[in-house]
Amino acid sequence: MPFHRLAITALAATAFLPLSASAQDAQAIKGPFRGMMVCEKMPTSPDILRVPFDLVVDNTNVRYARPIFNWNGRRVLGSELGNGTLDGDGKIRLVSGLRIGGVTYRTEYNGTLTAKGGTLTGTQSWQGGRGGKGSSRTCVAAVVPAPQG
Repeated sequence: MPFHRLAITALAATAFLPLSASAQDAQAIKGPFRGMMVCEKMPTSPDILRVPFDLVVDNTNVRYARPIFNWNGRRVLGSELGNGTLDGDGKIRLVSGLRIGGVTYRTEYNGTLTAKGGTLTGTQSWQGGRGGKGSSRTCVAAVVPAPQG
């Protein structure tokens, strides 16, 4: 069979194949997910940050939450609450911004999510406080579907 006829036959045959796995997974992504976030050590903190990370997917809208601690990780100051979007390919983008005690705090996380879970990477940055200086650090979060029941 000549090559061009073989190529046309192969293309026609793929028209009958199901949607790709990523498109199917993106359509099935919903509900709560739980996991952990790990962030770089800040110059003033005693260690890296390791905190629970929760998110909820409702169609293409996503909400997330995680605790915010003081500089040494001993006291919860509040919650980082943010939202974002999930596209048809499972790409997720989350953002948040808040002000605590004279410090302006902003975050942005990006990654991929499937019905079985996913990972996000991003940056937390802040400005203000003592001395008015700013800083930032990189974070990674991994989540899986939360148990239902």
